[in-house]
Amino acid sequence: MKRWLAAAGAVVLVLGLVIGGLWVHLTPDHRTTFLVDASESSGFGEVADAVGTAAANMSGEDSLALRRFGGACDGSNTAELVTPGTGQAGEIGDAARAIKPEGKATLLSGMLAAIDDFARTYPFRGSVSNRVVVVARGGADTCGKNADEMRAIMRDHLSRTGVKIDFRFVGHRLTPEQVKVLNAVAAAADAQKPRLTKTSDELVTTMKEISAPANLPVKTAPCDMVSPESLAAKYLPEPGLTYFDVKCEQDRYVLATLNTPKREAQDLPVVFEFENDTWQKTMAQTDLPCGQVPKEVWKAWNFDCLQEPVICREGQRKVTVLSGRLDCPAALDVADRYKVAIDAGQVAGQLLLWESGDWTCSWPYEDGLAHAQVPLKCARSSDKAVVQIGDYQR
Repeated sequence: MKRWLAAAGAVVLVLGLVIGGLWVHLTPDHRTTFLVDASESSGFGEVADAVGTAAANMSGEDSLALRRFGGACDGSNTAELVTPGTGQAGEIGDAARAIKPEGKATLLSGMLAAIDDFARTYPFRGSVSNRVVVVARGGADTCGKNADEMRAIMRDHLSRTGVKIDFRFVGHRLTPEQVKVLNAVAAAADAQKPRLTKTSDELVTTMKEISAPANLPVKTAPCDMVSPESLAAKYLPEPGLTYFDVKCEQDRYVLATLNTPKREAQDLPVVFEFENDTWQKTMAQTDLPCGQVPKEVWKAWNFDCLQEPVICREGQRKVTVLSGRLDCPAALDVADRYKVAIDAGQVAGQLLLWESGDWTCSWPYEDGLAHAQVPLKCARSSDKAVVQIGDYQR
């Protein structure tokens, strides 16, 4: 009998050790639920992409889940799309992008359901942090509850979990009135003031910042990796040079100027592009062609690249935009006004000089060509735009 009791005790001890070991092994340090506004309003694709990016930015050992809200207050208006688990950032992103927005923004219902998710014994809660990241974009419908009622309801739900849940709020493209409601909801949850975003880039950056646990670093964005030293390590044609005026756009393109430390010579512009997880040199010359770099990037850099000529009109009165951020209507306007001035004798000298605002037009001389072979040109001083009138005669 004693021998049987001893054996049973040993079995119980072993089972206890196994269960305890599994408990420790299966309990994540951090658990985060993304609570997404899936109500009927425009721009949901931005939210889905930002959630997927934020999830991919987090540690593979974090437990992640996805819940949506949106519908009617008296009906089914929230659902858990991805249950908590580790190593499922890709599943979070796929599920977010598959959401079809509908109904009203039933934020309070979504929050209460998210709290109840944490109240379950399994999946295990985080041993270090438990967080709900809320993305509101169509408003924050509280289903008729005022701030005091919201606070009481949420505290009741939170008390059932026996764990502190850290709510983080992001309001995307909200009106001032919607911001007021979201602020009230955040205050009722004893949360920090909501972060507000207006562009997709702002939303992605904010989501990455507030989703990662405070004691874990946020993965470095490509633009964060750029410095004069890092660029010099990639491209330095000769010793003794350094980079100045480093500008990064869209986490993909960098414009910098290369010169001596004392800038004794003309700056050499260099363009880098982020490919294969590193910055690669693409162009390095005094007059940079626009190439494949988007127009909005050149505009943000305030740099006039050399674009491919744009023919605005063919024939005897041919008009071509040679450079600058200039549309065809503006090019045709200055070209036609210049021709009228020539016909009216309002130009000066053999160069046919004529000025209008910040435009200067002339019939220039060019090396290797007879004067009759050179077309008329107009240049705008404000942005170095150049319009050619006529064509070369070879």
